[in-house]
Amino acid sequence: MGAVPVALLPGDGIGPEIVEATTAVLDAAGAEVEWLPVVAGARVFEETGEALPAETVETARAAGVVLKGPMGTPRQGYRSPNQRLRDAMGTFANVRLARSFPHPATQFPGVDLTLIRDVTEDFTQGTAQRLAGPVGAELAGVALRVTTRPAVDRLARFAYDWARARGKHRVAIGHLATSQRATDGLFVETALAAAADGFTDLDVTDEAMDPLCTHLMQHPGRYDVLLTGHLYGGILCGVLAGLIGTVGLLAGAAFGTAGAIFEAGHGNVPKYAGLDRANPAACILSGAIMLDHLGQTEAAKRVRVAVERTIAEGRHTTPDLGGTGGTRSFARRCRDLAAG
Repeated sequence: MGAVPVALLPGDGIGPEIVEATTAVLDAAGAEVEWLPVVAGARVFEETGEALPAETVETARAAGVVLKGPMGTPRQGYRSPNQRLRDAMGTFANVRLARSFPHPATQFPGVDLTLIRDVTEDFTQGTAQRLAGPVGAELAGVALRVTTRPAVDRLARFAYDWARARGKHRVAIGHLATSQRATDGLFVETALAAAADGFTDLDVTDEAMDPLCTHLMQHPGRYDVLLTGHLYGGILCGVLAGLIGTVGLLAGAAFGTAGAIFEAGHGNVPKYAGLDRANPAACILSGAIMLDHLGQTEAAKRVRVAVERTIAEGRHTTPDLGGTGGTRSFARRCRDLAAG
């Protein structure tokens, strides 16, 4: 098998540092990948007035696979290039993987959770406005929330297929259907109907968001896969990051009709840019998800083992993991371990 083309997008803030670290580790693990550098984000916007150049979209769509760093939305009126790229790739399922590693900041060993959330509906399309009063003061904000049966059915089936393919048996649907009956009610109804149509081997349940968050903090090991809309999924990302001790370990991906995007589950953190203190583990682990997606499972396994061993050793871990290492030293140790 020849090298697979992958669009490589460094992003903003800490993005270039963690992406550089990631490509070094993936290459050392034997990934058969042809990196296709592209640009997007705040820096290219300042230079060209376009945050997501057409050339970047063309390369991403032609490759069908993107590995990217985080990008910011620095000002009002600046449409997020993250969302525009997701739209261009037709993504509908956002995946976050939360796994505990042995380090001082985690209080919940053994966590191994997947969150799958919608990225096409809910409040994601920005259909909102502020309403002015008689003297020009903004008195109200109004946002439109949308849930449709076809989109939920597609998302739910993706989640069930994901669970089944990875030996997971329990899928919990997070919602507030008792109060949001039109939207969440339809979400739960559709997701449960999809489960009954070909996925009866899975244990699919639904749970209101407030007890779900409580139970996650009490007994995270009772959950395998979480399925939610976009808004609730964003909240649960924070819960999962807390369970594993740091957002610096939260790996992610977005899957769609025109390809897939792989990226860490955190932001671009501009205040840490260039300081060699950002944890690259989430981006590296996102790269491992990408290798699995490409069928390069042995290389993916070497990447994960390298990250786990680097964290367990503790000599090169970043401050969020309780260590005194930096981005580069963490990446070097992972690279050496991945190379065998």
